[in-house]
Amino acid sequence: MATPSSICYSIITSILAATAFLLCWAAEFGCNFVSFTSTTGFTQPVAVQFGLWSYQFWTVATSIGGSVIFESCHKYPSETNVDGSWKAARAFSILALIFGGVFLLKNLISGCITPLRRASISEGPAFLAAGVFQGLSLLLLQSSVCKDNDLMRQLERDAERLGNVGMSFPDTCSVSTGANCAIAATVIWALAALTSYMGVVAERREEAADAATTEPLIPGENL
Repeated sequence: MATPSSICYSIITSILAATAFLLCWAAEFGCNFVSFTSTTGFTQPVAVQFGLWSYQFWTVATSIGGSVIFESCHKYPSETNVDGSWKAARAFSILALIFGGVFLLKNLISGCITPLRRASISEGPAFLAAGVFQGLSLLLLQSSVCKDNDLMRQLERDAERLGNVGMSFPDTCSVSTGANCAIAATVIWALAALTSYMGVVAERREEAADAATTEPLIPGENL
């Protein structure tokens, strides 16, 4: 027996939505949404990265055997200037996780309860909204993280004080892994919305076909 196309669409939607959700999570909570790559001052270019909620931090541990650099994500200092674009990017990123996560969970639970995996009419618009919200998280590129970054200016001043006068970074940031994840999630949320809608359409066609095949050939009043 062939698998109904509505079930296939629902399974594809689940896979796409789960992928998009994981990409959203990586973009939201990583510290590598954008980066500044050094232009001078190092033999090899050095990238300093920043995220929505945290930034990349290095700790140098020196011992008799040499020095070891530990990389980690640190929350921004309380005095950091979080402007309107930055706040909006954070809010939209959270909304993408909420909208996408709730309806992804609903989709998965539906698949566990019944093999028919009935698609919700509101699922497609919710995934589309998640994609729009995730796309708007790219407002971070217009925020003080990317332009006139106080932490970058402090880094350059500290380096100059320590004698590294030639070290410099560009004035504006470039996209990094987190931003690329956000862009990919935006596209995949849109695809999940499309397959969800196609699943609803296919389900309605299957129900209409089932109703047609179960109708009696001779009306009951003529029997």
